[in-house]
Amino acid sequence: MEKFLKTIDAITERTGQIIHWLFLALTVTVSYDLLRRYFTGSSTFWAFDLNYMIYGVNFMLGAAYTLKYDAHVRVDFLLLKLSAKKRAMMEVLFYILIFFPMCLICFWASLNHWLMSVQFRETSQMSPWRPPIYPYKTVMPLAFLLLLLQGFALFFRNLMVMLGKGSD
Repeated sequence: MEKFLKTIDAITERTGQIIHWLFLALTVTVSYDLLRRYFTGSSTFWAFDLNYMIYGVNFMLGAAYTLKYDAHVRVDFLLLKLSAKKRAMMEVLFYILIFFPMCLICFWASLNHWLMSVQFRETSQMSPWRPPIYPYKTVMPLAFLLLLLQGFALFFRNLMVMLGKGSD
């Protein structure tokens, strides 16, 4: 089981490394468009679409990475007062009652949304460039799948703590 959990962590870590490079790409494209607009008075026809796509990919794929490092915003002042076992029990309940159902619903909805986008060869309506948007929408179900996998890893680790077989 621990090997499986470490594999999930490694996938999440690799995704995080990719995201770091995508932020660099986002910085370059935004800077280029800004400088071009400043010096020539006109912006590019492609930067807007490319920037929201890169940002969206970063945001969606970053969810699992953020979950791994427990960096999502949460109000846990009550949980901090509990013992490690009770805190793990609360986390396990949260995953069962809220996290897994929501991830599965979002995965299923985004998968259907992506399939329709591919079927109709959807393009962006935001600029004259009109790039294909269905490759970008591939990231939505992938992101929820990665989030679900990382959630499983944290769920099982909390379950082990709750059962007294793991460390906090």
